[in-house]
Amino acid sequence: MSDLRRMPPGTDGKAAYCQPGGMVAELSDTIENQLIESGAVVLGLVRAMLDGPQLTADEAWFMLQRTVECLRDALNVAELRGERLAAAADD
Repeated sequence: MSDLRRMPPGTDGKAAYCQPGGMVAELSDTIENQLIESGAVVLGLVRAMLDGPQLTADEAWFMLQRTVECLRDALNVAELRGERLAAAADD
């Protein structure tokens, strides 16, 4: 599988692979970019919530859950992109 590119995991959390440079790889790039953009949006919302009036426990819990999801996604994207950089350096 060294010639294959690992994609962001689906909702089942399982790893998926595709050929680099094809339509599926372009879709994977789009998904990665959307994950990063989503994290930026959530960060902005969280900052606004923290600057506002005191949060209820439910609001704080919801905010923390979304923040953790975005951090997980961003770390996953960083790992995937690091794998591609390492593979490109080996070529």
